[in-house]
Amino acid sequence: MCGQRQTGAETSMIDLSARAPQAPSRTRFLLYENPIAGVARRTLTDDVLSVLQRRGCSVTRLSPGADLALLDWDRLANEQDAILSAGGDGTLRHVAARVPQDVLPIGIIPRGTGNVLAEEIGLTRSPARIADALMHGPAVTATGARANGQPFYLMAGIGFDGEAVRRLDTDFKQKWGKPAYTRPVLTSLAMPEPRLRVSLDGGRQADAGWVLVANARRYGGSFKLSNHAGLHQPGLIVYLLPRGGLIRRLTHLTALGLGALERMPGVEVWPAMEIEIRSDFPSAVQIDGDAFGTLPLKVKWGEPKLALIVPETYAARIGAGVMPALQRT
Repeated sequence: MCGQRQTGAETSMIDLSARAPQAPSRTRFLLYENPIAGVARRTLTDDVLSVLQRRGCSVTRLSPGADLALLDWDRLANEQDAILSAGGDGTLRHVAARVPQDVLPIGIIPRGTGNVLAEEIGLTRSPARIADALMHGPAVTATGARANGQPFYLMAGIGFDGEAVRRLDTDFKQKWGKPAYTRPVLTSLAMPEPRLRVSLDGGRQADAGWVLVANARRYGGSFKLSNHAGLHQPGLIVYLLPRGGLIRRLTHLTALGLGALERMPGVEVWPAMEIEIRSDFPSAVQIDGDAFGTLPLKVKWGEPKLALIVPETYAARIGAGVMPALQRT
Protein backbone atom coordinates (compact mmCIF):
# COMPACT_ATOMS: atom_id res chain seq x y z
CA MET A 1 0.00 0.00 0.00
CA CYS A 2 1.05 3.60 -0.50
CA GLY A 3 1.74 6.12 2.18
CA GLN A 4 3.83 9.02 3.41
CA ARG A 5 6.53 9.12 6.04
CA GLN A 6 7.75 12.29 7.73
CA THR A 7 11.50 12.24 8.23
CA GLY A 8 14.55 14.46 8.19
CA ALA A 9 16.57 12.33 5.77
CA GLU A 10 14.70 9.62 3.89
CA THR A 11 15.09 7.29 0.99
CA SER A 12 15.33 7.30 -2.94
CA MET A 13 16.37 5.41 -6.22
CA ILE A 14 16.37 5.57 -10.03
CA ASP A 15 16.09 3.41 -13.11
CA LEU A 16 16.13 5.49 -16.26
CA SER A 17 16.19 2.36 -18.48
CA ALA A 18 18.04 2.11 -21.75
CA ARG A 19 16.58 3.78 -24.78
CA ALA A 20 13.05 2.49 -25.19
CA PRO A 21 9.70 3.70 -26.52
CA GLN A 22 8.60 4.68 -23.01
CA ALA A 23 10.26 5.33 -19.69
CA PRO A 24 9.59 2.67 -17.06
CA SER A 25 6.93 3.33 -14.48
CA ARG A 26 8.23 5.06 -11.36
CA THR A 27 6.44 4.21 -8.15
CA ARG A 28 8.77 5.38 -5.36
CA PHE A 29 9.26 9.10 -4.80
CA LEU A 30 11.22 11.29 -2.40
CA LEU A 31 9.52 14.67 -1.92
CA TYR A 32 11.26 17.95 -1.14
CA GLU A 33 8.90 20.91 -0.94
CA ASN A 34 9.07 24.61 -0.38
CA PRO A 35 6.15 25.16 2.02
CA ILE A 36 5.93 28.89 1.29
CA ALA A 37 6.04 28.71 -2.51
CA GLY A 38 3.04 29.89 -4.51
CA VAL A 39 -0.27 31.43 -3.56
CA ALA A 40 -3.20 29.79 -5.34
CA ARG A 41 -1.57 26.36 -5.73
CA ARG A 42 -0.67 25.51 -2.14
CA THR A 43 -2.91 22.43 -2.33
CA LEU A 44 -1.40 21.21 -5.59
CA THR A 45 1.28 19.13 -3.88
CA ASP A 46 -1.27 17.19 -1.82
CA ASP A 47 -3.52 16.76 -4.84
CA VAL A 48 -0.67 15.26 -6.89
CA LEU A 49 0.39 13.00 -4.03
CA SER A 50 -3.18 11.76 -3.66
CA VAL A 51 -3.24 10.75 -7.33
CA LEU A 52 0.14 9.00 -7.03
CA GLN A 53 -0.97 7.09 -3.95
CA ARG A 54 -4.23 5.99 -5.56
CA ARG A 55 -2.11 4.53 -8.34
CA GLY A 56 -0.02 2.49 -5.92
CA CYS A 57 2.97 4.78 -5.48
CA SER A 58 4.81 5.45 -2.23
CA VAL A 59 5.98 8.94 -1.28
CA THR A 60 8.64 9.70 1.32
CA ARG A 61 8.12 13.28 2.45
CA LEU A 62 11.20 15.05 3.76
CA SER A 63 10.89 17.25 6.81
CA PRO A 64 10.73 20.99 6.01
CA GLY A 65 14.23 22.41 5.91
CA ALA A 66 15.92 19.01 5.51
CA ASP A 67 19.52 19.46 4.37
CA LEU A 68 19.72 17.59 1.08
CA ALA A 69 23.50 17.70 1.05
CA LEU A 70 23.63 15.52 4.18
CA LEU A 71 21.42 12.70 2.87
CA ASP A 72 22.86 9.27 2.09
CA TRP A 73 22.38 9.39 -1.67
CA ASP A 74 24.04 6.02 -2.29
CA ARG A 75 21.36 4.40 -0.15
CA LEU A 76 18.59 6.57 -1.55
CA ALA A 77 19.53 5.65 -5.12
CA ASN A 78 18.64 2.05 -4.29
CA GLU A 79 15.39 2.81 -2.50
CA GLN A 80 13.64 5.45 -4.60
CA ASP A 81 12.87 6.10 -8.27
CA ALA A 82 12.93 9.90 -8.36
CA ILE A 83 13.08 13.03 -6.24
CA LEU A 84 10.23 15.52 -6.51
CA SER A 85 10.76 19.27 -6.23
CA ALA A 86 7.51 20.93 -5.12
CA GLY A 87 7.81 24.68 -5.43
CA GLY A 88 8.98 27.20 -7.97
CA ASP A 89 12.04 27.55 -10.18
CA GLY A 90 14.19 28.56 -7.21
CA THR A 91 13.21 25.38 -5.38
CA LEU A 92 14.26 23.26 -8.34
CA ARG A 93 17.61 25.08 -8.50
CA HIS A 94 18.08 24.47 -4.76
CA VAL A 95 17.37 20.75 -5.15
CA ALA A 96 19.51 20.31 -8.25
CA ALA A 97 22.47 22.04 -6.59
CA ARG A 98 22.39 19.61 -3.65
CA VAL A 99 21.53 16.29 -5.25
CA PRO A 100 24.59 14.56 -6.76
CA GLN A 101 24.45 14.24 -10.53
CA ASP A 102 23.65 10.82 -12.02
CA VAL A 103 21.87 9.57 -8.89
CA LEU A 104 18.16 10.33 -9.29
CA PRO A 105 16.02 12.02 -11.91
CA ILE A 106 14.15 15.09 -10.70
CA GLY A 107 10.49 15.79 -11.34
CA ILE A 108 8.64 18.98 -10.52
CA ILE A 109 5.32 19.89 -8.96
CA PRO A 110 4.96 23.52 -10.12
CA ARG A 111 3.56 25.60 -7.29
CA GLY A 112 5.75 28.69 -7.46
CA THR A 113 4.89 32.19 -8.65
CA GLY A 114 6.38 32.11 -12.15
CA ASN A 115 6.96 28.42 -12.88
CA VAL A 116 9.09 29.15 -15.94
CA LEU A 117 10.34 25.56 -16.12
CA ALA A 118 6.80 24.14 -16.11
CA GLU A 119 5.88 26.46 -18.98
CA GLU A 120 9.06 25.50 -20.79
CA ILE A 121 8.34 21.76 -20.73
CA GLY A 122 4.56 22.07 -21.16
CA LEU A 123 3.65 20.67 -17.75
CA THR A 124 0.03 21.50 -16.96
CA ARG A 125 -1.44 22.23 -13.52
CA SER A 126 -3.66 19.15 -13.66
CA PRO A 127 -2.75 16.81 -10.74
CA ALA A 128 -3.54 13.75 -12.87
CA ARG A 129 -1.34 14.90 -15.76
CA ILE A 130 1.49 15.86 -13.42
CA ALA A 131 1.27 12.39 -11.90
CA ASP A 132 1.33 10.86 -15.40
CA ALA A 133 4.54 12.73 -16.22
CA LEU A 134 6.19 11.83 -12.92
CA MET A 135 5.40 8.14 -13.30
CA HIS A 136 5.93 7.67 -17.04
CA GLY A 137 7.58 10.76 -18.51
CA PRO A 138 11.06 10.40 -20.02
CA ALA A 139 14.04 11.76 -18.12
CA VAL A 140 16.02 14.01 -20.47
CA THR A 141 19.27 15.87 -19.96
CA ALA A 142 18.86 19.56 -19.15
CA THR A 143 22.19 21.37 -19.28
CA GLY A 144 22.61 24.36 -17.01
CA ALA A 145 25.15 27.12 -16.56
CA ARG A 146 27.04 28.69 -13.68
CA ALA A 147 26.93 32.31 -12.58
CA ASN A 148 29.96 33.12 -10.45
CA GLY A 149 30.13 29.39 -9.76
CA GLN A 150 26.46 28.95 -8.76
CA PRO A 151 24.17 26.87 -11.00
CA PHE A 152 21.12 28.08 -12.87
CA TYR A 153 19.00 26.47 -15.56
CA LEU A 154 16.63 29.03 -17.09
CA MET A 155 17.79 32.63 -17.31
CA ALA A 156 19.75 35.47 -15.77
CA GLY A 157 18.94 39.16 -15.80
CA ILE A 158 21.35 42.01 -15.20
CA GLY A 159 20.16 45.57 -14.72
CA PHE A 160 16.46 46.37 -14.72
CA ASP A 161 14.95 42.99 -13.80
CA GLY A 162 17.79 42.20 -11.42
CA GLU A 163 17.01 45.41 -9.59
CA ALA A 164 13.27 44.64 -9.49
CA VAL A 165 13.91 41.19 -8.01
CA ARG A 166 16.37 42.64 -5.50
CA ARG A 167 13.70 45.09 -4.29
CA LEU A 168 10.94 42.47 -4.14
CA ASP A 169 9.24 42.00 -0.77
CA THR A 170 9.33 38.20 -0.53
CA ASP A 171 6.76 38.05 2.26
CA PHE A 172 4.35 40.09 0.11
CA LYS A 173 5.11 37.83 -2.86
CA GLN A 174 4.31 34.71 -0.84
CA LYS A 175 0.96 36.21 0.11
CA TRP A 176 -0.10 37.85 -3.16
CA GLY A 177 1.98 36.33 -5.95
CA LYS A 178 2.76 38.28 -9.13
CA PRO A 179 1.09 41.58 -8.03
CA ALA A 180 3.96 41.88 -5.53
CA TYR A 181 6.24 42.78 -8.45
CA THR A 182 4.34 45.97 -9.29
CA ARG A 183 6.07 48.29 -6.85
CA PRO A 184 9.66 47.05 -7.40
CA VAL A 185 9.16 47.17 -11.18
CA LEU A 186 7.95 50.79 -11.05
CA THR A 187 10.78 51.72 -8.69
CA SER A 188 13.37 50.10 -10.96
CA LEU A 189 11.97 51.89 -14.00
CA ALA A 190 12.60 55.21 -12.29
CA MET A 191 16.24 54.43 -11.52
CA PRO A 192 19.16 55.59 -13.70
CA GLU A 193 20.18 53.00 -16.26
CA PRO A 194 23.54 51.35 -15.70
CA ARG A 195 26.24 51.14 -18.33
CA LEU A 196 26.91 47.43 -18.58
CA ARG A 197 30.13 46.31 -20.25
CA VAL A 198 29.71 42.87 -21.76
CA SER A 199 32.26 40.40 -23.10
CA LEU A 200 31.06 37.34 -25.05
CA ASP A 201 33.32 34.29 -25.31
CA GLY A 202 36.36 36.45 -24.63
CA GLY A 203 35.98 38.27 -27.94
CA ARG A 204 32.98 40.42 -28.79
CA GLN A 205 32.69 43.51 -26.58
CA ALA A 206 29.50 45.54 -26.19
CA ASP A 207 27.71 48.03 -23.95
CA ALA A 208 24.11 47.70 -22.82
CA GLY A 209 21.62 49.08 -20.34
CA TRP A 210 19.96 45.73 -19.61
CA VAL A 211 21.20 42.21 -20.32
CA LEU A 212 19.15 39.00 -20.45
CA VAL A 213 20.83 35.60 -20.65
CA ALA A 214 18.53 32.82 -21.81
CA ASN A 215 18.97 29.08 -21.39
CA ALA A 216 15.25 28.52 -22.02
CA ARG A 217 12.61 30.00 -24.30
CA ARG A 218 10.39 31.29 -21.49
CA TYR A 219 10.79 34.23 -19.14
CA GLY A 220 8.74 35.18 -16.08
CA GLY A 221 6.28 32.33 -16.63
CA SER A 222 4.40 32.34 -19.92
CA PHE A 223 6.33 35.15 -21.67
CA LYS A 224 8.31 33.93 -24.67
CA LEU A 225 11.77 35.44 -24.63
CA SER A 226 13.75 33.45 -27.18
CA ASN A 227 13.10 31.52 -30.37
CA HIS A 228 16.62 30.11 -30.22
CA ALA A 229 17.32 29.07 -26.62
CA GLY A 230 16.19 25.83 -25.00
CA LEU A 231 17.19 23.34 -22.33
CA HIS A 232 17.99 20.93 -25.17
CA GLN A 233 20.04 23.48 -27.16
CA PRO A 234 23.79 24.02 -26.75
CA GLY A 235 24.88 27.35 -25.33
CA LEU A 236 23.16 30.50 -24.15
CA ILE A 237 21.38 33.31 -26.01
CA VAL A 238 22.32 36.80 -24.85
CA TYR A 239 20.08 39.84 -25.29
CA LEU A 240 21.78 43.22 -25.15
CA LEU A 241 19.19 45.96 -24.66
CA PRO A 242 20.47 49.49 -25.27
CA ARG A 243 20.19 52.35 -22.85
CA GLY A 244 17.67 55.00 -23.74
CA GLY A 245 15.54 56.15 -20.85
CA LEU A 246 12.10 55.35 -19.52
CA ILE A 247 10.17 55.27 -22.81
CA ARG A 248 12.59 52.86 -24.43
CA ARG A 249 12.57 50.57 -21.40
CA LEU A 250 8.75 50.52 -21.39
CA THR A 251 8.87 49.67 -25.08
CA HIS A 252 11.24 46.79 -24.34
CA LEU A 253 8.96 45.51 -21.59
CA THR A 254 5.97 45.61 -23.92
CA ALA A 255 7.91 43.76 -26.62
CA LEU A 256 8.98 41.15 -24.08
CA GLY A 257 5.36 40.59 -23.07
CA LEU A 258 4.41 40.15 -26.72
CA GLY A 259 7.29 37.81 -27.50
CA ALA A 260 8.77 40.35 -29.91
CA LEU A 261 11.94 41.48 -28.11
CA GLU A 262 14.22 39.91 -30.72
CA ARG A 263 12.70 42.16 -33.41
CA MET A 264 13.14 45.43 -31.54
CA PRO A 265 15.47 48.03 -33.12
CA GLY A 266 18.78 48.30 -31.30
CA VAL A 267 18.41 44.98 -29.44
CA GLU A 268 21.37 42.72 -30.15
CA VAL A 269 21.02 38.95 -29.88
CA TRP A 270 24.12 36.74 -29.69
CA PRO A 271 24.88 33.11 -28.87
CA ALA A 272 27.58 32.56 -26.26
CA MET A 273 29.15 29.93 -24.05
CA GLU A 274 30.87 32.34 -21.66
CA ILE A 275 29.85 35.85 -20.63
CA GLU A 276 31.48 38.47 -18.44
CA ILE A 277 29.62 41.60 -17.34
CA ARG A 278 30.88 44.58 -15.40
CA SER A 279 29.61 48.06 -14.64
CA ASP A 280 30.75 51.30 -13.05
CA PHE A 281 28.54 50.66 -10.02
CA PRO A 282 27.18 47.40 -8.54
CA SER A 283 24.20 46.63 -10.79
CA ALA A 284 21.81 43.94 -9.51
CA VAL A 285 21.61 40.38 -10.87
CA GLN A 286 18.88 37.72 -10.78
CA ILE A 287 19.15 34.05 -11.75
CA ASP A 288 16.09 31.86 -12.28
CA GLY A 289 13.98 34.60 -10.68
CA ASP A 290 15.98 34.88 -7.45
CA ALA A 291 18.15 37.81 -6.36
CA PHE A 292 21.83 37.05 -6.91
CA GLY A 293 23.82 40.00 -5.62
CA THR A 294 25.52 42.47 -7.92
CA LEU A 295 28.13 42.68 -10.67
CA PRO A 296 30.76 41.68 -11.67
CA LEU A 297 29.37 38.46 -13.14
CA LYS A 298 30.93 35.52 -14.96
CA VAL A 299 28.60 33.03 -16.66
CA LYS A 300 29.69 29.74 -18.21
CA TRP A 301 27.39 27.24 -19.94
CA GLY A 302 27.88 23.45 -19.96
CA GLU A 303 27.17 22.15 -16.47
CA PRO A 304 25.68 21.03 -14.20
CA LYS A 305 23.56 18.53 -16.09
CA LEU A 306 20.17 17.62 -14.71
CA ALA A 307 18.18 14.43 -15.31
CA LEU A 308 14.79 16.12 -15.65
CA ILE A 309 11.50 14.23 -15.86
CA VAL A 310 9.36 15.80 -18.59
CA PRO A 311 6.00 15.11 -20.28
CA GLU A 312 6.25 12.79 -23.27
CA THR A 313 4.97 15.60 -25.50
CA TYR A 314 8.01 17.75 -24.65
CA ALA A 315 10.46 14.90 -25.24
CA ALA A 316 8.82 14.22 -28.60
CA ARG A 317 9.01 17.89 -29.58
CA ILE A 318 12.73 18.14 -28.92
CA GLY A 319 13.43 14.69 -30.38
CA ALA A 320 14.79 13.29 -27.10
CA GLY A 321 14.71 9.65 -26.13
CA VAL A 322 14.83 8.17 -22.67
CA MET A 323 18.20 8.65 -20.97
CA PRO A 324 20.47 5.61 -20.77
CA ALA A 325 20.35 3.78 -17.46
CA LEU A 326 22.49 5.35 -14.75
CA GLN A 327 25.38 3.07 -13.94
CA ARG A 328 25.98 2.27 -10.29
CA THR A 329 29.61 1.48 -9.43
